[in-house]
Amino acid sequence: MSKKQPNRLAQLIDHQEFAGSALPKTLADNMQLYTKATDEVKKLLVDCLPEEILDNCWVVGLTPEQLTLSVGSVTAANHIRYLQNAYLQVLTEQSITFQQLKQIRVVVTNTPAVNPSSNQHLASSTTALKPHKANENQALSQNTKRTITQAAKHVTTDKNLKKALLRLADE
Repeated sequence: MSKKQPNRLAQLIDHQEFAGSALPKTLADNMQLYTKATDEVKKLLVDCLPEEILDNCWVVGLTPEQLTLSVGSVTAANHIRYLQNAYLQVLTEQSITFQQLKQIRVVVTNTPAVNPSSNQHLASSTTALKPHKANENQALSQNTKRTITQAAKHVTTDKNLKKALLRLADE
């Protein structure tokens, strides 16, 4: 009986799967290390980082002195960079793994990594979302009102624009 041959035009991964091969040992070891480090970082920073950032935060590099995190947005990256010293202190004081850590490096990915354990959370959160209506009138926050008022008073020179902005902030 002849052995079934894989499609010669198939992707390399298909050929490897057909052959029963696994990830190279170094890659598998790194993946396991980063997964464990990600779990530990998330446990240690659960009280420090907002849930939205934690859900999309992954360890993608780890040396004794540097931790590299991947996040899904520039805002999340800026948040972590801004509070880096506080997070470093938490990690070095509460973990043997991160005891010698000196720096946290943050990279932004366009497509966040998918963690199998978070698939359940994603499924439940997407069903809870309600469609946003663009025509809904929403009240401005106090911070937004202050910003508009300050811009109208100190930046805008056009009198009509100034009046319109102040009216908007007062509504």
